[in-house]
Amino acid sequence: MEFALDTEQAALERSAREFLAKECPLEFAREHDERAEFPVDLYRRAAGLGWMGLPFTEEYGGTEGDEVDEALVVEQLGYAMMPLAACFLVTVLTCGKTIRDVGTAEQKSTWLTRIASGDAFVSYSLTEPASGSDAGSVRTRAQRTTGGWVVNGQKMFTTGADMASVILLIARTGESDSGSAGLSMFLVDPATPGIKVETLPKLGLRPYHTCIVTFEDVELPESALLGGENDAWRYTVSSLNRERIACAAMCVGTAQAALDFALRYAKEREQFGVPIGSFQAIRHKLADAHVRLSQARLLTRRAAWLEANGQSSTRAASMAKVWATEACVDIAGDGMRILGGYSYMLEYPMQRYLRDALIHPIGAGTNEIQRNIIAKELQL
Repeated sequence: MEFALDTEQAALERSAREFLAKECPLEFAREHDERAEFPVDLYRRAAGLGWMGLPFTEEYGGTEGDEVDEALVVEQLGYAMMPLAACFLVTVLTCGKTIRDVGTAEQKSTWLTRIASGDAFVSYSLTEPASGSDAGSVRTRAQRTTGGWVVNGQKMFTTGADMASVILLIARTGESDSGSAGLSMFLVDPATPGIKVETLPKLGLRPYHTCIVTFEDVELPESALLGGENDAWRYTVSSLNRERIACAAMCVGTAQAALDFALRYAKEREQFGVPIGSFQAIRHKLADAHVRLSQARLLTRRAAWLEANGQSSTRAASMAKVWATEACVDIAGDGMRILGGYSYMLEYPMQRYLRDALIHPIGAGTNEIQRNIIAKELQL
C-alpha cells in the first residue's frame, strides 16, 4: 500500500503551493473578500500553469491529468483562497468535464480550449427555489419549437452566473412534471434575451457571487442541447460525484490554512507569562484538529484515486465530503476560540475561513443526503 505522491504529483503540489503563496498572500485574499471581487487575473495566470486544462486532452489545450492531480490543485487553491477553488470546481470539474464527456465536437471545440486557458467561466444551474436536495423536482421547462427550444423558469444559487461565459442549465423536457427522468442539459449564453441575473448578498465565498437566474421565453437553438434529450440525470449524478470529491479537497486546504494560522498564533501569543500553546486546553484542540484533518485528506485522496482508476467512488466521495466539510467547519471554529477576540476582527483570516467553510456541509448535496447515500451503499 503506497501513500506517497509520485514525482510528478509531488512537483504539481509543490508548484501550486509556491505559486499561490507568492500570488495570493493573506492580504490579497482579505482585500478581495472585503470587496467581494473575484480575482480574474490571478485565475487566468493559474490557468497559464495548466491547471484549468487538467481534465482535457492536448487538442483542447489540456494537460491530461487525473482526479488525484485535480484534488492536489484544488486543495492548494482552498488553502490560499476558497473562492478560487470553488470557481475551478464549477467551471472546470463540474461543467468542463461534462462538456468533455457528452458534448458535440462543436461544443467541445468552442468551450474546452477557452476553459483550459482561463478565458471562459461556466456556471452550473440546477437548484431552484422549490428544488434543492430533491434535484429531480426541477420545474424550469424547455419546450421544443420548430427551431429549437423555449425556456421558462427560475434557478436559485447559480454561483458565478454574473461572470459566466456560458450557463450549463438543467431543465425539464419530458412529459412528466416531476422525477429525474425527462431532464435535459443546455449550454446557454447568459446574454440571450429573456435571461435576468441577480446577485445575492451572502455570508461567505463573497468574491464568487451566487445568483438567481430567471428565464422568460428564452429562445435557444437546437445546438444548445448538451448530451441526449431527457438524459441529463445520469450526467448530473456523475458531475455531482466529482463535485463532492473536489469540495472535500478544497475544505482540506482551508482547514489546513486555519490550523497553520492557529498553530502560529498559539506559539506566539503569551498569557500568564507563557505561550498559550503550552496550555492543555489549546494543545488538545490543535492535536484533535490535526487528527481530523489527516483523516479528511486520506479520505479525499482515496476517493480521487478510485475515480482516477475507473473504480466506483460513490461511497468514498460521500464519505470524504461529509468528513472534510465538517472537519473544516470545526477546525476553523476552534481556530476562532484559540485566537479569542482577535478572531472576530476582519484583519485576521480565521473568520473568513469559518465563513467560507459554513456552506460546504450544505452545498454539493447536503451532508444528510451524503449519509443517506452511504447508508444505501451499505444496503440499509
